[in-house]
Parts: sequence; C-alpha cells; structure tokens
Amino acid sequence: LALESRTQRLLISPDGVLGYVPFALLDPSRHVAYMPSMATHRVLRQERSTRGTGVLALGDPDYRWKTVPAKAVAVRGGMELVPLPATRVEARLVGNLEGDVVLLDKEATPKHFLHTVSTRKRWAAVHLACHGLIDPERPMRSALGLAFEDNGSNLLVCADIFQRRIPADLAVLSACDTGRGKIVRGEGIVGLTRAFMFAGAPRVLVSLWKVDDEATQALMVKFYELWRPKKGPRLGAAAALKQAQAYVRTQKQWSHPYYWAAWVLWGLPD
Repeated sequence: LALESRTQRLLISPDGVLGYVPFALLDPSRHVAYMPSMATHRVLRQERSTRGTGVLALGDPDYRWKTVPAKAVAVRGGMELVPLPATRVEARLVGNLEGDVVLLDKEATPKHFLHTVSTRKRWAAVHLACHGLIDPERPMRSALGLAFEDNGSNLLVCADIFQRRIPADLAVLSACDTGRGKIVRGEGIVGLTRAFMFAGAPRVLVSLWKVDDEATQALMVKFYELWRPKKGPRLGAAAALKQAQAYVRTQKQWSHPYYWAAWVLWGLPD
C-alpha cells in the first residue's frame, strides 16, 4: 500500500474470504482492526460514549456429562469436549481486579453466564475461554461450549446471542475458530463475531483457527495487562493486541505464527 511511516493503524473492511487473512502477520508493525463496513464503523463510534466496568470472565467449564441428549450430540457433531485447564488460570488472571466476576466449573453454564451479564448495565469486557463449535454452513448453529446444565444443555448458540443483550466494551471469544462462519455475499462473515457485535459489544476479539491452550493464555493475560492495566497508561484494544502478539512471538516455543497470528480484533480499534 506504500503507506507512510507515520501511519500506525489499519482499519480493514475485508470482502469474502479475505476476512480469514491475518493482516497482522502481513504487517506486524501497525495496529490492525477489522470492520464489517464503514456504516457499521459510524454506528459503533456513536455507541462508545459510555464505558463499562469490570470483567466477566468464564473459564474451564465442567464438560463432564454422562447422558448427552441426542440433539446436543447432533449440534456438536458428536465431538467430545475435553477439559481446558489453562482456561481456568486465564479466567482468573484476566478477571483479577476489584469488581470483576469469574465463572468456573459448574458455574460456567450458558444460563448462569447470561444471568450474570444482566446484573450490570455495562461491562468493560466479557471473556469466554472455552471450546468453539463452528458450523460454517449453518452459522446460526455455531456455538461456544460451556458447562452442562441440569437439562443437558451446554451451548451458547449464535442464534440465541443475536436475541440477547450483552453490553460490554469488548467481547473476547477465547476459543478455537471463533472468527469463522459463513461467508455471505454483501454481508461478509456471519457467525459468532457478528452475533456479539449485534448484542452490544463494539469490539470482538476472535481467532481464525484452532489455537494452542498455553500460548493463548499467555497472549490474553498480556493483552489485559496493556488494555486494562492496574496502573499507568492504557492502550487501545488494537494496540494492546499488537503488543500481546509481539510478546508471544518473542517466546521461543511460540515464535511460529500459528501460536499468535490467529487473533484478530473486529470493531473499534481504540
């Protein structure tokens, strides 16, 4: 693009499959954010005046269930949801300030999460560290796998999110493939990212492929240290993501782009 050196930020509205390109890997020197359209950008900027408080962090859901209903198996494609122990540490570390709420184990159900979301007018962030179950052909059935409820349900489904209100400055979907969905001509990628934006989050941090548990934990912890520091200056979401990716990249065991380049920010960069 022959950009001037003083250009620090790229705001990209990708068409079609370009939404799956990790532009931060192409140009790691700049802050990068994705936007469905410039019309969406204008709407989101109008809604950013009110800042939320506290982080609602969910992690290490209890996936133990002996008799999974046939319907749930069909939606999940018959996959067994294995425990994600690193997400327990991740949730506790990102939700470690006064006013934060952390949901773990049996508390990390869809019903409990949605109830807790409703107890505050607006959150600084909602952070879900769990399994992502993506259906690219039927994106409304894509879901986040949370802890099982008494009735055997454990899915926070894309279609339901569209009908909910999840007011937060930022939604972090710390799971595999959460930035994927169905590519619809004239609409872009329809899936979990769009659902959380529609539900009230002007910034959504998602992944483009299956991510490593330990590297993701390190990246997320560093991101929150920069985006919501205990003291000192605060970075915008795009700038914090750039530096968090750079931090993970400098670790010898995670230097390959597989470990850090999957993470992309949709929505407002600041």
